[in-house]
Amino acid sequence: MGGLSHYIEDEGVPTTQISLIREHTVVMRPPRALWVPFILGRPLGQPNDPEFQKRVIRSALSLLDEPDGPVLVDHLEEADGEIEVEGLTCPISYPAPASDDSLTSRLASEIGSLQTWYDLALESAGRTAFGVAGLDIGQVAAILCAIAEGNAVPSELANGPHADLGTLARFAAEDLKAFVTEAMAAQPGASSAFALKAWFWEETVAGETLLAAYRAASTSDNRSLQENAPLWIPAELR
Repeated sequence: MGGLSHYIEDEGVPTTQISLIREHTVVMRPPRALWVPFILGRPLGQPNDPEFQKRVIRSALSLLDEPDGPVLVDHLEEADGEIEVEGLTCPISYPAPASDDSLTSRLASEIGSLQTWYDLALESAGRTAFGVAGLDIGQVAAILCAIAEGNAVPSELANGPHADLGTLARFAAEDLKAFVTEAMAAQPGASSAFALKAWFWEETVAGETLLAAYRAASTSDNRSLQENAPLWIPAELR
């Protein structure tokens, strides 16, 4: 959208936009943009809060008063429910780690404890965001743990249908996040998307794995890993 706005402005039509990823907007330099500190997929913040959403829209539209750009303004009002997971009546209970306390072993243990919840979420919703890598959850974990621990990705996984290792790892990262968060969301109790995000990155082995994989990939000799690594984690954690 940031690139398209330049062409629209060339035709004499002023534009404004809402940005969820500030770094991309800085590079694209659209004429006017409002950056919002919300999770991806929710440019207006928390659902069912029309007054808050109208304030975000008005802030974005107010940038049309700026005659020249690029203009990038930060919307600093946080949406409600972004910090803590509240009201969980069935918290996750991770089994004791295996004798091997490696990242691979601990992630496998966490996945095992969540599998039933994920299956329940899939049965209930009839759909899932998991599956973009075309692999099962065990293979997804194997790829990311190999990268995080500085090991070679098994050839039978690395030589799959994807163009390069970086793309494969990016899809695997999305699948791991989908599996874990959908399993958590299936549990009883109310938890906002903001709370799930905080829980994932601060308390799970899956989040620990992605952060470790990001750090390893960022210094890897593999260019595709380096280029894709920033897409695995939120901008504020890089």
